[in-house]
Amino acid sequence: MTEHNKQQPWLLITLSAAAMLMVIMGARQSLGLFVSPLDISTGLGIVTISLAMAVNQFVWGAVQPFAGALADRFGPGRVLAAGVLIFVLSNLLTPSITTGFGLFMTLGLLSAVGSGAVSFAVLIGAVAWRLPAARRGTAAGLINAGSSFGQFVFAPLLQKVISTFGWMSAMWSIAIITLATLPLVQSLAGPRAS
Repeated sequence: MTEHNKQQPWLLITLSAAAMLMVIMGARQSLGLFVSPLDISTGLGIVTISLAMAVNQFVWGAVQPFAGALADRFGPGRVLAAGVLIFVLSNLLTPSITTGFGLFMTLGLLSAVGSGAVSFAVLIGAVAWRLPAARRGTAAGLINAGSSFGQFVFAPLLQKVISTFGWMSAMWSIAIITLATLPLVQSLAGPRAS
């Protein structure tokens, strides 16, 4: 086996995790773009929408240790797949919400649980699980770069979709893009490295 062939699996695993984090964090960090359109469309008010986003921040942080523990116990593949699907569900349901409670449930709770399950801790753990120790530091750096790149890409992309097609289309676009990351879970769900 050539050196190139030996490098490809660890790089594929790492880039899969970086791509997942790019999408999740890019979408999550762009939620502020939806405050004004949500307010205009639903009439829920800035205070209610901001409170739902504050709930999201709190729950996102609180979920991560539990998601990491579940990934350690049941394997990262199941946790990541569930996180992607929950995040997709949140983005599909949010446009149909007309009450503050509904917004707390979708944007505040579901979005945070889904993105928390596909967070730094779970993804870096999933990659570390699959890679030899010598590759883990480089992999962690590349995964973190995915998060930064996601924020750079998603904000202008979603702003364009919101201004052209409306905020609901932007939410549905997030759901579709996030769902497209589901096949990447397979590369992160393999056996532990020796």
